[in-house]
Amino acid sequence: MTKRISVLLIVVLIALSGIAQIAPHPKREMRATWLTTVANIDWPMAYTTDVNTQQKELTNLLDACVKFNMNTVLFHIRPACDALYKSSYEPWSSYLNNGRGVDPGWDPLQFCIDECHKRGLACHGWINPYRYGKRGGYDWEGTDDTTQLNYKHTHPDWLLYYKNDIYLDPARPEVRQRIKEVVGDIINNYEVDGILMDDYFYPYGGTTNQDAASVEKYKPDDMNVDDWRRQNVNMMIRCVYDTIQAVKPWVTFGVSPFGIWTTDYNVANKRGIKLPSGISGGNMYKEIYCDPVAWLEEGTVDYLSPQLYWKIGGGQDYKKLSKWWGDLCNRFGKHFYSSMALYRYGEENFTATEFRNQLVLNRTVTDNAPGAIFYNTRVWAESNKLKTNFTKEGAEFHDLALPPAINWKPAKERTMVENLTLNGQKLSWTHQEADELHFAIYAVPNDSLNNEHVYSRCDVLVGICYTTDFELPVEISANTHQIAVSVLDKYNNEYALRILNEALRPAVAVTKLLPDDGALKKLPFTFRWEEIEGADSYIIQFAKDPEMQQIVFAQEVTETTFETKNRINLEYLPLGDYYWRVKTRIPNAGDTWSEVKKITISLEDAVTNITTENSNTIKWVSDGQIYIERQGITYNVLGNIVHNNN
Repeated sequence: MTKRISVLLIVVLIALSGIAQIAPHPKREMRATWLTTVANIDWPMAYTTDVNTQQKELTNLLDACVKFNMNTVLFHIRPACDALYKSSYEPWSSYLNNGRGVDPGWDPLQFCIDECHKRGLACHGWINPYRYGKRGGYDWEGTDDTTQLNYKHTHPDWLLYYKNDIYLDPARPEVRQRIKEVVGDIINNYEVDGILMDDYFYPYGGTTNQDAASVEKYKPDDMNVDDWRRQNVNMMIRCVYDTIQAVKPWVTFGVSPFGIWTTDYNVANKRGIKLPSGISGGNMYKEIYCDPVAWLEEGTVDYLSPQLYWKIGGGQDYKKLSKWWGDLCNRFGKHFYSSMALYRYGEENFTATEFRNQLVLNRTVTDNAPGAIFYNTRVWAESNKLKTNFTKEGAEFHDLALPPAINWKPAKERTMVENLTLNGQKLSWTHQEADELHFAIYAVPNDSLNNEHVYSRCDVLVGICYTTDFELPVEISANTHQIAVSVLDKYNNEYALRILNEALRPAVAVTKLLPDDGALKKLPFTFRWEEIEGADSYIIQFAKDPEMQQIVFAQEVTETTFETKNRINLEYLPLGDYYWRVKTRIPNAGDTWSEVKKITISLEDAVTNITTENSNTIKWVSDGQIYIERQGITYNVLGNIVHNNN
């Protein structure tokens, strides 16, 4: 990720002015950018250590993100066992002042969070877990080598030396503990919206005997060394995830692995996963011991952002790989945000059309949370012409988008804003929990007020706000638009919106839902509920428990049906009892849940009489239980063997 942007990038991206929209743009979409500090690639520029200049450079980059309707910035705060924040464990980064360990006199992370939130941008902290530096390279230049925070002196046994790189040893429990402490330090002291790691685990190029001492000390005799190294990384990921859940579970945790998991079909087959055909390239499962499938299996990430820095077609086909990663994340009910190669524009076959087609693909390979993370940020600020090319009418980022919600974690209900007023162009409101929330601002043109589901569209979203006031664009007024504000929690769940200058409407709960309570259903099937007059949307929630705390999925829809086939993770559910409910969202009325209904996922739908489908399958009911006989074996409806006649 330390590649320089080609000058040709700007020239080629200008051609985006011819892009036309062919698919509806989603109201929710991750639009994020890697803001790189290592080697001063994005920020700060190496020519100055002046604080005011550095701050101005940073805000210029953030302003560029706003111009392109981005919604998230991934700020590189720990490039190589250093810090661009007040760390309790590691020295200040040399990229701030050409000398590691020297206090810059300000806090870049806090500044970035504040400035992002002023602009309606989420701010995630991007860290490299194991990278310590280059051998003879830039990372520790100008450093006081006696600093107490230099692992070379305090913990020399933590370091592994490769030909060009120095890494922390993933096998050491103390290293895992330190990374856990670093993340805990960040989320305890800063209101970051997320934590992201990239793929610096074991170094590219492979590990031979660099970790011989740890192999001898820690590797079980009956474990393959490759499996053991992967386990080391997996344990670190788990430690970090558990730390976040214990402290601030709304802080989103993601990892950006190399874009190819493995090319070994035997590895994939053992995990019940089919690899995309025709893909060749690096096998990072083997080379850097990176196993994102394990993190999904263990539920220790909220999203993956694989580095798909290739074009559509060829041995690293973006189309095949994006669908494969999307299906994989869908299978486990987590999010997939492709990391995309802005830096490659200007190279052969990387055209404006290619870029647009990749964006469109991102919106087709996910159940409910499309998105992308663009590498890297400085390109957004390099040319004013790019704003037109990305955001003109019909372009992919013409409208704003809310970040996807981490809606499978339990969250308390939130009330509407109060005291919504407009004074000139300043919209203001109050909320008793404002410190825990942010807000979405909508403006619906008068001629669109009769449109159905108008607040479910992206083109009426005019802002995201972390305070309780918002400056409306000059072309919007209470005479020309219906203006409304909704509540967003830190998981990015949205709650009922209040409309300016209108009386509250009555809340109405859905009462008629199918399948019936206690129904026995075989996948796939359809959820149905009654239409509520005035409802803009509905949220269906499906959980493992009647308290709706162990959520399998939640999804906002405008229809009054939902097909289980639209959520891939349902195909992999264990048979048994589940629970579901539907929330009604009416503009200017409180959100209202239906009753919770139970449903049993089984091998077969319920039957009321003996049936013979063929010579090998018989279904019948006895003592209120349903049984199925196939080829001499009797099963109950949950697939358990009751009797074997063979």
